[in-house]
Amino acid sequence: MSQLPLSPPSEPGSPRPIQPVPLTSSIRTTPIHPLLSDIRVPGEPLPSHRYHPVTCTPIDIDDVRSQLEQLRKEYPSSKAALKAQEEIAKEVRQRLDEAEKKREEVQKALDKKTQERDIELKVVSKYQKMKASEIPS
Repeated sequence: MSQLPLSPPSEPGSPRPIQPVPLTSSIRTTPIHPLLSDIRVPGEPLPSHRYHPVTCTPIDIDDVRSQLEQLRKEYPSSKAALKAQEEIAKEVRQRLDEAEKKREEVQKALDKKTQERDIELKVVSKYQKMKASEIPS
């Protein structure tokens, strides 16, 4: 009986992997966009755009500075940036709606299969009872 050796303890200063925060968590209070009211982040002490939408951790601006510069080049005016934000929000809403529709279709298919199985079990049960009553004692 061989056991694998235990993994070494994590370094005291090493960061733990950050887990996603459920969409139903009570810390999620502020929607990230009016079209995406289902996706919320903490509302305080930072503005909603300064929180990561999955982990709800504050976003460090120094870590994303190069990405921000790229976005500023891509969308030089605030009008262009707002237009792009609206387009992306609509795309995300569409994807969320499609995913919900797919979930509903799968659930309907599961319900139908369950109903078919229940009917088949009833038929088999009746058949077995009928066969059992035909056997002479």
